[in-house]
Amino acid sequence: MAREWTSPGLILIAALAACRTAAPPRITRLPDPTRPPLAGNPLTPAQVDAAQAAVARAEAGDFDGSAASRRSLPPGHPVGALVGLEVRFLKGEKVAGEALGLTKANPGYGSAWAFLALAASGESDLRGALAAARMAASLQPEAGWDRMTREFESGLLASLLAEGKAMLAAGDAQSALSRAREASQVSPDSAAAHLLAVRALLLLKDTRAAAALVPALPDTSEGLELKGQVAEALGQWDLALELYSRLPAEYPRRCELVAAARQGLRRSDAPPYLTRAFAASPVDRKGLAAIIAWEVPVLGKAAGDAVPVFEDVVQLAEGRDIVIVARAGVIPGDAIARRFGPGRVVSPRELGAALQRLAKALGKPAPLFCGDGDHLCLELPEVVNGETAATLVRRVAGGSGEPCAQR
Repeated sequence: MAREWTSPGLILIAALAACRTAAPPRITRLPDPTRPPLAGNPLTPAQVDAAQAAVARAEAGDFDGSAASRRSLPPGHPVGALVGLEVRFLKGEKVAGEALGLTKANPGYGSAWAFLALAASGESDLRGALAAARMAASLQPEAGWDRMTREFESGLLASLLAEGKAMLAAGDAQSALSRAREASQVSPDSAAAHLLAVRALLLLKDTRAAAALVPALPDTSEGLELKGQVAEALGQWDLALELYSRLPAEYPRRCELVAAARQGLRRSDAPPYLTRAFAASPVDRKGLAAIIAWEVPVLGKAAGDAVPVFEDVVQLAEGRDIVIVARAGVIPGDAIARRFGPGRVVSPRELGAALQRLAKALGKPAPLFCGDGDHLCLELPEVVNGETAATLVRRVAGGSGEPCAQR
């Protein structure tokens, strides 16, 4: 015989089923507006349930049910205000400005700060999102907002660095420096931020400030190159050479940097008149003579016949160099008038002729100038300055013309 269920048993089963079907939905995406610390007067347990149900139903797309739950909340209460903002956010509205106002009116309301972080991020305000996330993490340390904080830090850091690099490439070093400094505030240990700041400072010629950041630079290839550039700017060529020498052999610019540092180190011992010649624009004949004698020290051994004493170079510091290049036939003077013309500006044509005679004196191939139909040509400048002249002299004296060219 089948067992008959009593009325109390049926009532209990129905009650349990009702509890299961009536269980309130749970919030899964947005901050729980009822998580402590709260703001405003205390809510009853029923009001807490209503606030949670309003957000959860909106997350599920049931906005009518959400509105019904919100009617149980006391008017003007901060929790109700946050619930309303979260529902509107789920509908696609921009509410970050109102969320900011809510946090300002209730600075100790943790969930309001967490929601502001999400709303600001949704409106691409990474700065505001990060500040809000940090406040939420401090007010609700157990809620896991520190993970959200790290995500916003990473996003803002990447954005600032990208902006800064673009500004630097466009020549706006001051704005690039501003982005680099903000990036350092977001992430004090960011090597990329320090690298960007040093590059900007070097472009601004603020060598002292750049040097102050050198200890923060990594010993990567990029970091070593940048440290070397700071050393160059400080005139510390020996340190620059040491740093460049530590670059990996396969680093694309290693040879150029090492060669330039060696040249700079050698120039650091140059007499003042030679330093002036390198900086001159345009350069005169006595300056060109000094540059050639300095860049090609073997020229003295290649000198030929004696030359007459030039009456206009006797008291010049460059006198010995002038005698060397004249004796080698690289820059001749006027043997009849016994004058060299040391102060006369060097023309592009005269520089080209001097380079041809230099190659002949050294037993090198005659240089080809652009326009002669060879892609490996020497481009003569419209105005001959000391640095350009020195570069061309090194190319002729070096044979291939480039210290790092493939042999």
